[in-house]
Amino acid sequence: MSPRPYRMGKRQAAAAETRAQILEAARQLLADESEIDLGMEAIARRADVSRLTIYYQFKSRPGLLEALYDHLAARGNVQSVAQVFHEPDHSVALEKLIRTFVGFWSSDPVVIRRLRGMATLDPDIDQGIRARDARRQHIAREILRRTVLGEKEKLGAEQQNLAADVLSMLTSFESYDALARAGHKQEAIVATLTRVAHAVVDSAE
Repeated sequence: MSPRPYRMGKRQAAAAETRAQILEAARQLLADESEIDLGMEAIARRADVSRLTIYYQFKSRPGLLEALYDHLAARGNVQSVAQVFHEPDHSVALEKLIRTFVGFWSSDPVVIRRLRGMATLDPDIDQGIRARDARRQHIAREILRRTVLGEKEKLGAEQQNLAADVLSMLTSFESYDALARAGHKQEAIVATLTRVAHAVVDSAE
């Protein structure tokens, strides 16, 4: 048997390890609020690789940012939102949706806060943040349509849109962050946002 597949497997494993190392270095830099230099050179130093290695792995700065967003999402287990679509009880679905995003935001609040703050000055970061906010808003709208609003056939389009927009607001980082920075614990935040979501949905007639 040729040793080539074995060597290729080792190279791929090494490349994946280097990629993960770079992403974690970028996350750690953002998590350190005293760290001001967040450029590619600073990430390379933290990851103990060259800048060329970063470009080889991610092709460009936007490519690195895209991968970082995915890295944060995986750490925050945001992919579990898919399970919400299979929940037949709309009351449980709303609670699971809110719990998923509160769990995500709470997994790396400093990093997410800094990225969102930097988006006001950096178009690359802004584009990525906007794209992910749009996905979250679409998820909230679809879950409402499938599990809640579908039961209210006479509900008008304006009421549906309002309910969906309020749910998008409740699952946003800004809603979580305002409550968390005020000193509220994660479970209390989930419970409060869920109650508000139920109130909005139940009042839509």
